[in-house]
Amino acid sequence: MPFIDADYDKDNWFERAKGMEHEPERGVRCTMCFDMRFERTALYAYENNFSVISSSLGISRWKDMKQITDSGIRSAQKYPGITYWDYNWRKGGGSARMVEISKRERFYQQEYCGCIYSLRDTNHHRKDQGRDIIRIGVKYYGDDE
Repeated sequence: MPFIDADYDKDNWFERAKGMEHEPERGVRCTMCFDMRFERTALYAYENNFSVISSSLGISRWKDMKQITDSGIRSAQKYPGITYWDYNWRKGGGSARMVEISKRERFYQQEYCGCIYSLRDTNHHRKDQGRDIIRIGVKYYGDDE
């Protein structure tokens, strides 16, 4: 199965995020971000004869599955023949299985969505809990290591 990792347009993202710097996780900034990424994904799929798009975001318990699915569907509907696959990987213990496999295989488990504002807010929360802050470039495999 081909995997495509498209370039990330951070300047466009920051322009779209203006005024949303203090929105909460799962808020309008997240919707904007999902829409931006899915729009690019759906366009790429259309231009390259793919029929289905999806995302790994839905496995995260920190994300709103409906918010992700709605963004994916909205973007796919803009292009004929493109479908958003909205399978719920969380059900049936999927999230727990993901954590189990990630720890066993020592996969990087990022504790924030990837945007600078989520990192800021996550680090505030971690400090409040007496935990070390997340440092970019440092691999975390779990708090028990």
